[in-house]
Amino acid sequence: MTKVIKNLRRLAAIATIAGLGVGINGGAQAIVVTEEGVAATLATAILGIGAGVTVTGSSLSGHGGGGSLSSGTYSNASGTYGIGDGVMLSSGAVVDYGDGPNTSPSFTTSYGVAATAPQEVLLDNITGGALTHYDATELTLTFDVDALTTEIFFNVVWGSDEYPEFVDTIFIDAFGIYLNGTGIGDNIAFFGGAPVNVDHPDMIAIPGVTTELDGVLDPTGLSGDPIMLFTASVTPGSIGNTLTFIIADSGDSAYDSTVYISGFGSEDPGGGTPGGGGVVPEPASMTLFGLGLLGLGVARRRSRRKA
Repeated sequence: MTKVIKNLRRLAAIATIAGLGVGINGGAQAIVVTEEGVAATLATAILGIGAGVTVTGSSLSGHGGGGSLSSGTYSNASGTYGIGDGVMLSSGAVVDYGDGPNTSPSFTTSYGVAATAPQEVLLDNITGGALTHYDATELTLTFDVDALTTEIFFNVVWGSDEYPEFVDTIFIDAFGIYLNGTGIGDNIAFFGGAPVNVDHPDMIAIPGVTTELDGVLDPTGLSGDPIMLFTASVTPGSIGNTLTFIIADSGDSAYDSTVYISGFGSEDPGGGTPGGGGVVPEPASMTLFGLGLLGLGVARRRSRRKA
């Protein structure tokens, strides 16, 4: 039954695109992805408006092999998903999540690497505990803020190929953002009171927006611009703050999830908070990728359950 529902949904999306002639964003290549495994480069790419934030350090834990990396930068000239240029993190290969047709309901680059014990602590807070997570990609920034900065901001679009088949199962891929801690209360990636994973009630398929992601967490419904603006309070003048972004597969290493992150800074990208000026990072460390196990399109053996 799950397979039938999935195929019907995909046929409906194809019919919508065919009727329009092109997707919502036209035939042009809008999201152009560049693989990047240097933390300092990602730190620079993620910065947005507001002069109150200075990045002083960065580290990256991700995966690579077979010509693929699980982190990178992207440009978005035509505004797919409505998000600006920035950084991509994935449990798969980021190059697969630019613009283009949705070619598979189960798109996978499997590195087959179990999350570390510290990563499990972060991810269990998002998926409810007791799950094993795989292919985690984690970017941590260390930053200072000036005496006038009381909040930080950034835009996020998150999606997964786990949707909709594995809603209400153990395969609820997840994303978190931890500010100055590792506890459940330190994760600021909550929307509508729920953490960011495949079980979120605002997960949806957006017809006509053509990427490999089967569903995205879309608080706007079918607007085509599923941006989540996250904000967090910081102590004015504080130094050595840490911000950790983490994404991972849950239950196994198949079916990718990917996040686009843009505009980290001390000014609301919508213009609501004073700031102004560019932010020049001063990275103190550049942690390169550890290589994961190779494997593309790994066959999946799962017990599939629907609620």
